[in-house]
Amino acid sequence: MILRWWLSTSALLSSLTIVLVLGFLLQSSWPLIQQQGIAFIVGDEWYPFESLYGMLPALVGTVWAVVLALLIALPCGVAAAIFCAELLPAQLRGPMRFSMELMAGVPSVVYGLLGMWVLLPLLESQLDLLTGRTLLAAGLLLALMILPTIMVLSEDAIRAVRQSQREAAKSLGIGWDATLWRVLLPQAWPGIRVATLLATGRAMGETVAVMLVVGSIDRIPDPFYNFLQPAQTLTSRIGREMAEASIGSLHWAALLFCGLLLAAIAMGLSLLTQRKGAAA
Repeated sequence: MILRWWLSTSALLSSLTIVLVLGFLLQSSWPLIQQQGIAFIVGDEWYPFESLYGMLPALVGTVWAVVLALLIALPCGVAAAIFCAELLPAQLRGPMRFSMELMAGVPSVVYGLLGMWVLLPLLESQLDLLTGRTLLAAGLLLALMILPTIMVLSEDAIRAVRQSQREAAKSLGIGWDATLWRVLLPQAWPGIRVATLLATGRAMGETVAVMLVVGSIDRIPDPFYNFLQPAQTLTSRIGREMAEASIGSLHWAALLFCGLLLAAIAMGLSLLTQRKGAAA
């Protein structure tokens, strides 16, 4: 009886926490919505002293940084998971997994400092750029940070496939490649999907590391797909300007609305993933 009460109370508190956080973000950003509507979401000018709070440059920068990170980390992470789960000798799996979990535990500011000292000069010299602070730098750094999450959770999903499935495929004369594509990955896909969702959430929420390498310039890349230019993300904007904003001001409301946008995007991705999982 006590256990059931504790579990139900914990679930209720978790749900209530989400509602309270969303309510706080909405209530705090409401003065801006009330005064300017929602047209500022697609505005491209951010000048707080002139009451211009265009969200589009930071929104585009956030999407680009996350997409670049996933394009790099997802195939690499899944490939590493397949290697560790299926090909790596058993005695080496422990050290490999430990190293990945250790990478996941490194504070984001450490990755940011490494990005400043190693990644930025490398991009400047190799790509002949005026500055290495670009969307590409943010994407590469985020890819490194979310790689352990994708790798560890994907490995768990692949190893969770019953050994009898592998043996049945082998007894039918199906090669390892075909077994991988037709048996292992389809059954492990729900776990890989969850790993991708968690990695996406972490990539969107990273602040300090991205702020140190992205450039933090409020403009849309020209052309919009040019990721070799400095840019801004929602989190880097919050990190740089929150200390300068007066509580209760429109500037404060605009920064809280950036957080509301991030929360809405994360919730949308979660609902979309669950819907696809239910349809499958």
